[in-house]
Amino acid sequence: MSSKERRRYRRYTKTTDIDLKCGSKHFKAKMLDYSMSGVRVEVEDSAQLKEGDIVDLIIRDPDISATGGVVWSMKDSSGLKIGIEHIGQMKGLLKDFRLADTLIGLQRSQKTGILTVESGDIVKKIYIKNGDMIFSASNRKEDRLGDLLLKEGRITIEQYDHSVDEMKKTKQRQGAALVNLGYLQLQELITLVRHQVEEIILSLFSIEEGRFAFEERPLPTDEVITLKLSAANLIYYGIKRINNFRRIITELPSLDNVLCFSLEPLDLFQDIRLDESGKQILSFADGKNSIQEVVAMSQMNNFEALKTIYALLNARVVDITAGSKPYCTIPKQVVEEILKEKGERTITIPLKEEIEEMHNKYEGLGYYGVLGVKNLAAIHEIKSAYYKAAKKYHPDMHFHLEDDVLKGKLNDIFTYVYEAYATLSNPQSRKEYDKITALKPAKLISQSDKARALFEEGNIQLRKNNYPEAELLFGQAAYFDGTIHEYHYYYGLTLMKLNKFKHAEKAINRALKFDPKNAGYLAKLGFVYLELNLPIKAKAFFRQALEISPDHASASEGMRKVT
Repeated sequence: MSSKERRRYRRYTKTTDIDLKCGSKHFKAKMLDYSMSGVRVEVEDSAQLKEGDIVDLIIRDPDISATGGVVWSMKDSSGLKIGIEHIGQMKGLLKDFRLADTLIGLQRSQKTGILTVESGDIVKKIYIKNGDMIFSASNRKEDRLGDLLLKEGRITIEQYDHSVDEMKKTKQRQGAALVNLGYLQLQELITLVRHQVEEIILSLFSIEEGRFAFEERPLPTDEVITLKLSAANLIYYGIKRINNFRRIITELPSLDNVLCFSLEPLDLFQDIRLDESGKQILSFADGKNSIQEVVAMSQMNNFEALKTIYALLNARVVDITAGSKPYCTIPKQVVEEILKEKGERTITIPLKEEIEEMHNKYEGLGYYGVLGVKNLAAIHEIKSAYYKAAKKYHPDMHFHLEDDVLKGKLNDIFTYVYEAYATLSNPQSRKEYDKITALKPAKLISQSDKARALFEEGNIQLRKNNYPEAELLFGQAAYFDGTIHEYHYYYGLTLMKLNKFKHAEKAINRALKFDPKNAGYLAKLGFVYLELNLPIKAKAFFRQALEISPDHASASEGMRKVT
């Protein structure tokens, strides 16, 4: 699984015939699986589809009608398989995409925009900035701040009525009116607004039939109060509010499945405050007991126990495995960390400096260096180092960090830490990695010479389509000599081949700092922005490239795609 796919949208397995069209051509096709970001499809052998083609597809179950781009294709004995990434708005039915998966996917892809959920005459919105839920809104009277406070006994009916009169006179929101009248303190208002926002989001998990759409765009800065709300925490407690036993038992996997902790630190170290029932269930999730056995051992009400397990599965803290399969457990200290009470997390100056320092050098350290282990380290040492590094640099361990730039750096480091573990824990991948990094010509006397040798070897691997090896070599070349623009450019080019478009954007921008009038670099960055679904930004770079080189073929092709 690629880092990109691992960190973003969950895939759902479903095989069904679909309608697929490319230009004027129609193809017989079958969907194999789907996610918020795209679908995997098998088409007839004779189909002439390639990377970069734009296709229209209609899928009846699940209900998906979309335009997408072919991002990869592969032929095997059963036919041609292609990956299609959706272009435009992400949308669907709640029955086809779990709300929990949607929220986690938007968080991990660091999206900014508004998620709208509609069910009958109910319309509720979640405002998301860089993946974090920061506000919500609802068209339901009972979700208004004043009505919520009245229902919970925080204010009286007389105070409610007075605040409505004040709103009409001053044109203020009801919260501000309540403060002006002395019924609430300002600090109390902020706490209550947070409570209101959370209540709206929590209520969404009880909706079974509905539709959602995510509009990626800048948020209104004058209206929205900025909060930071943990996706995992709201998912857990939102599902705990479901009172429909039929729904829980229908959506749970077979009760014969063994319950175990997720092996992925990205899931384990999320910002989640567990209640006692959650801690109790987790104490039995040892990779040996089935769901049914965990329920019995907990001695809790069956519905409460099953609902808690379902909540933990949706928050991705736990996973399931077949009982006949041996399951690798996580270190004991990690379990203790998850179960212990969590206080407010703050980021200290030394830790901030450590993050900055690590971000400046992590790619140059290589996989062993970033984990802090020796080249001959045993698998258990690599695993232990991985959990330690993942905990330190997990974005949710510093969830309330206000510095978005520093948060982005944490994400970069965390991704690299995962890639290091995924490579070094696989014997074959580790062997290949060791072979590549052993490239240290004995006669080299300078960093620039070493960088040039790495760059030349990277070009050889790129021509062979060995993109992971080329990525490593170009990245090291840029680290040893960051003044050569082509090192950064080819590093970015290889990252594009691996669908790591955000990292590619940074690399090509670094190349442009040294060679700002390079039409080829500008055009390539335009295509990166197309992949990131930023057509206006892409158009600007294509235009810059054409101003420098009016006949530039790649820039001209890009301009045709955005006009």
